[in-house]
Amino acid sequence: MQIAVYGKGGIGKSTISANLTAALAVCNSKVLQIGCDPKHDSTRLLHHGQKITTILDYLLNTPEDEQNLADVLIPGFLDTGCIEAGGPRPGMGCAGRGILTAFDFLNKYHAIEKYDQVIYDVLGDVVCGGFAVPVRKQYADAVVLVTSGESMSIYAANNILCGIKNLNPQGRQIAGIIYNSRGVGDDRKYVEDFTNAVNLPILAEIPRSNLFTQAEKEAMTLVEKSPKSAEANIFLELAQKLQTQPVLYAAAPLSEEQMELFMRGERLSHTTTTISKHTSAPVIPAVPAQPSATKKRALSDPFSRVPLYGCAYRGAIDLAVHIKDAAILGHAPKSCTWYAINGFTSYGRRGLYERGILYPAFVPRQFENTDITINEAVYGGVEQTRRKAFQMVKRGIRNIITVTSCIPGMSGDDLVPLQKELKSLGVDMYIIHTDGIEAGDYNEGMALCYKTLALQAVDPNVKPEPDCINLVYEHTISSQTDRTFMNLQEIFKRIGIRINCRFICAESMENIHNFLKAPYSIMARYDKLGHELQKIFEEKYGCRFLCNELPRGFSQTASWLRKIGKLYGKEKETEQVILENRIQYTQTINNLKLLYKGKKVILFLKNNSIDWILELAHDLDLDVLDSILIGSKEDSVADWKHQFSADWENAQNTLFTSIAKQKPDLIILNDFMGQAFIPDEICTVNLARDISTGFFTGTDCAAKWIRLFENTLEGRWKNDKSLFEKRCP
Repeated sequence: MQIAVYGKGGIGKSTISANLTAALAVCNSKVLQIGCDPKHDSTRLLHHGQKITTILDYLLNTPEDEQNLADVLIPGFLDTGCIEAGGPRPGMGCAGRGILTAFDFLNKYHAIEKYDQVIYDVLGDVVCGGFAVPVRKQYADAVVLVTSGESMSIYAANNILCGIKNLNPQGRQIAGIIYNSRGVGDDRKYVEDFTNAVNLPILAEIPRSNLFTQAEKEAMTLVEKSPKSAEANIFLELAQKLQTQPVLYAAAPLSEEQMELFMRGERLSHTTTTISKHTSAPVIPAVPAQPSATKKRALSDPFSRVPLYGCAYRGAIDLAVHIKDAAILGHAPKSCTWYAINGFTSYGRRGLYERGILYPAFVPRQFENTDITINEAVYGGVEQTRRKAFQMVKRGIRNIITVTSCIPGMSGDDLVPLQKELKSLGVDMYIIHTDGIEAGDYNEGMALCYKTLALQAVDPNVKPEPDCINLVYEHTISSQTDRTFMNLQEIFKRIGIRINCRFICAESMENIHNFLKAPYSIMARYDKLGHELQKIFEEKYGCRFLCNELPRGFSQTASWLRKIGKLYGKEKETEQVILENRIQYTQTINNLKLLYKGKKVILFLKNNSIDWILELAHDLDLDVLDSILIGSKEDSVADWKHQFSADWENAQNTLFTSIAKQKPDLIILNDFMGQAFIPDEICTVNLARDISTGFFTGTDCAAKWIRLFENTLEGRWKNDKSLFEKRCP
């Protein structure tokens, strides 16, 4: 039989476990005791305090091909086996992960199979999955709880029952409770009331005795030192009970409400399901646990976020690579970083192979990874990160963006001291804590990187300079981003304004430090994160933003540019730029009108930023058969959530009816889902894809769309048709 001994830390589990192991050995059982506490002192009374190599220390320092079970298995009293799982240094690594690793080692060498009885002495409480391993079905047949009459000890016992119930809801695994008396007051009655409430027997009562203290001073069990004592006899009787297949009980913990009443002195009877006081107060019904209303979680609520694109680690990496003079240090397993690198370079590869365009932002300059393994997961990976960081410093790197993955978060790696150490050497490290599930998905990883650098990388002491402006929150993955930037840069140059900082897109850390040089900033786009970033800059640094995002279409761009010209005292230069672009715009529109003459169009649009589309339709003299707007007019940003709205089905039906009745030549929409419902034979353009900004947004789109009418079904491959139709001789 395999027995797991659980209880509150410091309640006497190790002493009881060791004496129980010794008693079972006296009863002619071959017994193995496994200490599952990082303090690795569970078995010392069995082997008289010999130095023992823990499994985790052994795995850390011994190559796999040299490992042997005998190196960590010490013989104890009456040839009992003694093993200590061990753990990382206090405050570092993950002890629960260490227990999992230790049990993998024991399974590999079949350590348990040659013993009749196995005792697991487990740390304190069921605090995580690692420490819950012994009570899983493939290990402990029976669980024994150790408690005193102290409130916190009983509270811990009830908590352990909750954990066991979660792991094995239908099973019977609890053998009972060992009452370890503190010898203070009438605490036995308290324990009896608890056992009655949770329907468990008291297997043994261990009295307060100096014999235990005397035996422990000599690193011996009481069963070995004083085998004839009454205390030793208690363990012998307990061993006999456990050898004869004891009755096992299901875990039936008290609810939080019931436990609170119990702690206040009221008692819950399992048989009568009533709570009563020790006094003569009347019996009142037990208070049932009230089912709380189910709260929507962010990960399960479709309205809480946009669709997932990957993990937070990858999202943060994809943004961090845009900083040209910073090195990226991924504190992650090699596989995580491979996944991240493959992600952001794939966009650059597609651009190069498919379009012949090289996107410099997606070519990593300095990228290192700590390549953490199971060792760092157990023992912590701070030293590994430190070594990598100082290797970077030796190469002259002065800006390091460290992105942490899940495992460092779970093992509790604290990189802040390293950050401070590097700062004293003139090196800035920015830590993006995407570890664990707390940071969320790809988009939230990007958001965390944006916010961390906004809060930490901007120098608050930089003074503003005239005639410069910041561009914030551009699309980092878009075929139009670089083109839009170059167009803006050219327009601003002509009116005497330079772009100071692009936060964050193909930018240097130096320009991010000097963000406050610009007296005004432009938000490239507005969504939830865009508003949050603007709020950070406004509240922390007092930055001033233009009230509109980057414009589209001639009229919107002209109005937007006039506002900037007025702020910078460049009205004359601005009007000149607008006039020159109006002439070019008019010429382009007149040429396109000839191509679009007589074309019938249906508009199927989300109600966000559609003025430029309507302007384009008017300027081209398009025959707009129908305009179907998705979402309410009050929506400032109608995004993918409209697909779950009550109006979505009505909008689709309206579109289907209009297509059948009107027979359009072209459908213009700005929604991915809408395109799935349009017949293939109708020319369709989707503005949800990459489009530029500025004076010529509309004319650029119209020039592309006209090609749709020129293509037949055979398209450019029509000359290959004969090859497929050619018959073999």
